[in-house]
Amino acid sequence: MKKLSYILILLILTAPLPLSLAQGPELLYEGYMNKGDYLLVGPLTIFLKDVVYDINDGKWKALFIVFNEDMEPVGPNLTLIYVPDPNKVQNLLQNQTFLRAMAETLGYNPDNPIEYAEFLRWLSTASQMEVWNAIVKTIEEHPELGIKLQDIAKPYYVPNARPVGVNETIKIEYRGKTVYITVLNTYPNGARVSISGPVQWRASMVQGLLLSRIEVKGTVKPGQFFNVNVHLKNIGSRKVRFVTVILSPTPVVPNVARSHTGEESIATTIPQVLTQTGTIQGTLYPVESSVKFIDIIEPGEDKVITFLYKVNENAKPGDYPLYLTVVYFSYTTGENLEQRVSYDTAIVTVSRDHEANFVITQEVPRIVHPGDDFTIKLKFRNLGEDTAKDVRGELILEDLTGRVFSPVSPSTFYLKFVDPGEEFNKTFKLHVSESAKTGTYVFKVRLKYYSGDSNKEKTQEFTISTTIIRRREAFIEIENVTIEPKKVEPGMTFRVVFTLKNVGEGYAKALEIRIIPTETLVRREIKKVDLSQLSNLPIPGGQELSKNLQTAFNQIVEQIAQERVPAFLPIGEDNVRYDGLITPNQTMKVEFTLKANERLENNIYPLKIELKYLSSPDDRLISDERIIGIDVTGIEKLVITSVSTSPSRILPGTSNVEISFTLENVGDGKADYILLIPNPRFPFKLSETSNQIINIGSLGKGDSARASFKVDVDENATSGRYYIPITMEYRDPSGNFRVLNVTLPIIIAEKPKLVITNVRFGSEPLQGKDVNVYVTVKNIGGEQAESVTIEGVVRSSQPFTLVKRTDYIGTLDPGKSGEGVITLSIEKDALPKVYNILIRIRAVGDKEKGDDNVYIFEETVKIPVKENVESAKRLKILALVAGILAILITIITYLKRRK
Repeated sequence: MKKLSYILILLILTAPLPLSLAQGPELLYEGYMNKGDYLLVGPLTIFLKDVVYDINDGKWKALFIVFNEDMEPVGPNLTLIYVPDPNKVQNLLQNQTFLRAMAETLGYNPDNPIEYAEFLRWLSTASQMEVWNAIVKTIEEHPELGIKLQDIAKPYYVPNARPVGVNETIKIEYRGKTVYITVLNTYPNGARVSISGPVQWRASMVQGLLLSRIEVKGTVKPGQFFNVNVHLKNIGSRKVRFVTVILSPTPVVPNVARSHTGEESIATTIPQVLTQTGTIQGTLYPVESSVKFIDIIEPGEDKVITFLYKVNENAKPGDYPLYLTVVYFSYTTGENLEQRVSYDTAIVTVSRDHEANFVITQEVPRIVHPGDDFTIKLKFRNLGEDTAKDVRGELILEDLTGRVFSPVSPSTFYLKFVDPGEEFNKTFKLHVSESAKTGTYVFKVRLKYYSGDSNKEKTQEFTISTTIIRRREAFIEIENVTIEPKKVEPGMTFRVVFTLKNVGEGYAKALEIRIIPTETLVRREIKKVDLSQLSNLPIPGGQELSKNLQTAFNQIVEQIAQERVPAFLPIGEDNVRYDGLITPNQTMKVEFTLKANERLENNIYPLKIELKYLSSPDDRLISDERIIGIDVTGIEKLVITSVSTSPSRILPGTSNVEISFTLENVGDGKADYILLIPNPRFPFKLSETSNQIINIGSLGKGDSARASFKVDVDENATSGRYYIPITMEYRDPSGNFRVLNVTLPIIIAEKPKLVITNVRFGSEPLQGKDVNVYVTVKNIGGEQAESVTIEGVVRSSQPFTLVKRTDYIGTLDPGKSGEGVITLSIEKDALPKVYNILIRIRAVGDKEKGDDNVYIFEETVKIPVKENVESAKRLKILALVAGILAILITIITYLKRRK
């Protein structure tokens, strides 16, 4: 019997489990995850990226992204992108068959030489993104080529997470295994989740892992500069090293190099970034560098890296991606490092200028007391050029020091449409807590709405403040702040005058006004990294690699080399002022002389003021801090340098003279929307091919831009220095549009000018005679004329033959004359009258002055042909003799016949 019991127990223990129990998912984790937290479930990393509010359902939802062990996104809702291989694309563009198909795809006739030449011209000037889009379209429309997209590009998946609501489950399948993520509850900063999966998998921590978040504040407009903040948080238990952060308008996939120092990773990543982003001038492009470097990120540390980008002035409204690639090294076991790569994307919305935009007019009591009810009257007006749709407003009462107000009336409102120029009023009633302390409190009104072409909700916030004063207490208010001068430049000494007033009901004693030093981040002065020795390495392209790496490293070092310095310091005195007794409604002025740090950049910097005093009736100490914004904008100073012309030597009568110059901002302020309008005057005028208006864009401190226009020079211009006026229009750092008139110095060079001053004849011009015509030529120009020759030109209808057509005069200095001679043969039957013949004068400029031009001048001279009298008399005698002879011959003939 005992043996039978053992057998039964053994059968029970060895019996197979039910199928549902053996293969069903097991609960791996159930608990809370804050926004930004992660869990390592088996080979998968589950990341709670964000918790968003669904305006349609009115509920909070969670956004999850799941990565595999190679930090590649897995699961549903992935977007497939293709990263082109530059070498394969270049080989493809050398294939004539493909080029003809590409031309046909874009609407060009490849059999028409003119149209095919136009296509090739477009191909040489188009951006990389335009060429890539044309390649993709050609592959889609010409399957007969046998080319697939994956033949020239590598596919990658990027996450496009879908929000998950309460009691909703997402299913992740990976390598034949399934993980279920269920949201049990949500709140603004996190969610309670349940994760189930294979029995073999467990939830655990990782050694070092970076999670990224790309922050782009608001929408941007064409031509605008904007900052992109990349947040990197190490959610692992150990530090990560050698972090390379790449933010690019196109996907960048670095070579995965296993290195313990990170140098190999950077060396393979930076050249790719330089080639992919350095030449792309698409919708978004980096102003400074697309690559930044961080040495160490400690566990739990959150680093913020800022990239400066610009929107193309010709960008169309829409959503445009930015791709983030983070290459870093994490400790695995011991001190071994393993390289990891993570990817992320963000959308930058480029909006048109005519969007909805609200301004607010507020009526708020300046002073309230604990236990009071008070009313806020707000007037909203849509100053934009588009209708605001689904306008939702909310009064947010949370203050940094606690909630001292509570709503008596509803604190939210909704409007379906608000047209441009339309106004609407809202009134809120609030109650002040009986325990509220004396001080100034702020709260906000937040508007959310849709407008323009964007489907993204737009948010505007307006700050409202009021002062709570406990009854029978004093309260010192800053009524006015005056800054002299009004514009503060870096390094400038300025004066700040505060007007203080006791707006309370009690006395203030022992008043102390103190300026609290505040620090700000500025760039540290650093030495450039010299990598010139890399050019001597025996590798192909070593010199170019050295140049690219040196530029990239210096940009990286400049970005990470920052230090904190005081923004403003008192000059010649301390930072404290005192006063004895201030009665209710009494005002006083306090003055400080400060100097702005010379290393400040254009921005608004806080100036913190601390007020301390004793208030009646019980001498209670009141301490209050205020922050005043000091706008350090600097003053722009635009100057023109490096004026040059083509041709370099300008002569009267020259057309299409290109005048090039450099416009440089040598001031501290920034100038935006710069337009240059050339206004040439005699002897200049704008050429037909010249730009009438030159758009420079923006110039910051130390920036410069090259511009040019073309002019024609009048034929009658005299030599000398001239000035071409240019009207310059721009917006200064204060937002005011300014007009500035500048001039460009232009020198018109001297040239020889030859004229005929006298004509004389060797003999009188008679019919049938040869005559020497002596021509006197004078140089009335300002430059020496070399190799002066004259040439006679007669028309076929004129009764002349040029026996001697040309004559050499030689060199004529300015003001000097010379004589040349031509010989005319006058026909015998020429009509006696005055004839005009052309004299062509040729000369070469002064070669010592670099003038090797050939100058030709033409003038006419008069030839007064007269009758040849002696020849006429001889003809008459000959005619008489001939007549007499004829008569004698007739008589003799007659007499002979009679005989």
